[in-house]
Amino acid sequence: MKQRFTVRRRIAVALTSAAAATALFTGTATAAPTAQPADPGAAASGLRAAAAGNADAEAAIERLIASPQDVAKGLGKPVLTLPGQIFPVPAYSDTGQGGEVLGQLYGSGVATNTNNEFRFGFFGGPGNIADNQTGAELNVVWYSLANGTSGITRLDQNNKVVPTVISTAPLNVGKGMVVGAVYGSLWHKVGPKPEDVVKSTIWMPSMGMVMG
Repeated sequence: MKQRFTVRRRIAVALTSAAAATALFTGTATAAPTAQPADPGAAASGLRAAAAGNADAEAAIERLIASPQDVAKGLGKPVLTLPGQIFPVPAYSDTGQGGEVLGQLYGSGVATNTNNEFRFGFFGGPGNIADNQTGAELNVVWYSLANGTSGITRLDQNNKVVPTVISTAPLNVGKGMVVGAVYGSLWHKVGPKPEDVVKSTIWMPSMGMVMG
């Protein structure tokens, strides 16, 4: 387990570079204020409350809370690579790359704030994100430490410019720090035929603190 956490730190740097180099969403970025680390207790309580009543969301949050090293990293000062803010904790799935060494690295959650539209997103996995997501569902459970608002929102907006990114519709999370965790499943296109798809199911959610 310790080896996986060590590799995650190296992978997070690589994913940050990838996010910064990729035009996740077009438009003019909104400058974000300087962020400080969040209170883990308040964040955990807020995410638990946001997930209450949704068994999949509750399970995802509990898996994160059971990994204190990941929670601490996810609630650290966010990497503000606007217009994309990458989640410090990448996701791991049953189809991720790397096997035993990398622990099936899958991809990472991101947040964007362009043209005054805040969105949660996700990039990564094998191949491009498939247009048809029937039978799969990718969600983000989020909580604002600034104003107490929260929710569970589906990522169902495929970005046609960057086929490896899927996002939520614009959200009103307010200003300030927001903690979020992306969990669920996603279809990826891995070949030229419609049937050339693979379903990825996240077992370790992507988590991070971002600025609304």
